[in-house]
Amino acid sequence: MGKVVALARLTVFDEDFKMYDGIEDMINTLHDEGHEFVFISHENLALKKAKEIFKNTFNFKIICTYRGEFKAWIDESNVQNTILVGSSDEDLILAANKKLLIINPGWSVKQDEKPVRYGITLSSPKKLTEAVRLIDNQYSWYYKLQVDESTTVLALTSANTKSYSVTSEEREILEGFSDLLKQGDRRYFNSLYFHMISGIMKDPELRSVDIWGVFPTSSGNTNEEVEELKERCRYLTGKRNNKPVFIRHTAVGKSHHTTFEKRLEVGCTKHFNSIVLNPDYAKKVKGKTICIIDDFLTNGISFETARNLLLEAGAKKVILLALGRFKRGTHGVYQKEEYKINGKVFTPEYDFELISREDCIGEYDEGARDEVRNIYNIIYS
Repeated sequence: MGKVVALARLTVFDEDFKMYDGIEDMINTLHDEGHEFVFISHENLALKKAKEIFKNTFNFKIICTYRGEFKAWIDESNVQNTILVGSSDEDLILAANKKLLIINPGWSVKQDEKPVRYGITLSSPKKLTEAVRLIDNQYSWYYKLQVDESTTVLALTSANTKSYSVTSEEREILEGFSDLLKQGDRRYFNSLYFHMISGIMKDPELRSVDIWGVFPTSSGNTNEEVEELKERCRYLTGKRNNKPVFIRHTAVGKSHHTTFEKRLEVGCTKHFNSIVLNPDYAKKVKGKTICIIDDFLTNGISFETARNLLLEAGAKKVILLALGRFKRGTHGVYQKEEYKINGKVFTPEYDFELISREDCIGEYDEGARDEVRNIYNIIYS
């Protein structure tokens, strides 16, 4: 299904109303591929000028409308098929209010702070052409598991770099993602963000998340890159709660210092003894949809901890989103754990008792692996 690409005034024209190089080719190419365009502006004169130029340039109609009319047109039926291309803070605010995917045109003469920070910046109209194509055909989630009727687990990419099926280019990019998340190497940040936010904005359930959070590191310190990804998702889906959802009051050993078998045996106990829900959310979790982001998913112990605590606190829906999925064996195992919890999960005094354990498999979409390379090439090639 084709996209509706909304173009703000300074995305198409400079301050002298001269069309940027590459815009005409971009519009023609994407129109031929089934995409539509809307030109938006506050100013009547700008709309009149744009209409005249478009009429003399293209053999098809481009809708020119006031920004307010465009805003009123956006609703749940069309929001996931609309992309806003704009470089002003006002464009970013519109995108956040309507939960639109926003792309910052790096070629525009106007580069306000918020679109540069929260948008996906592309260097040329040609790159925008490639990005719209990719978003239109995006697989988004490499791994998906419906744990129960209230919980979904998603993973954005594969984290297996040693498999024979991984190309050298894919390995370089996946290792770059790992370096970003573990060591703060920022070279691959925009690629990971593009992949993540375009998938989120296509998913009605993720766009409607009430609270965004991250699972705390073993030390309790903040993983700055994961936190920034969470904050960008929070901002672009129009949510205000920015405090940590979980507090790790006691540091624990890192998972990779323990054998895989031992991790499965210990299960959530390791985290229950060191984590509480933030008391600031004591009256905010009940009946809400909550998304928790973590860097890597292997056996699901961190996510099961989050799921049990959030559901105990009354959450209606829990979405657990990993940036990378380590698949051990043919399918990989997610260890679902059910606990009986007594006491308030907002204090360290709660008690827990294991009720059951179950191995879950989940589904993989290998097509999502191709997107990693394609996104990287769009942004950096």
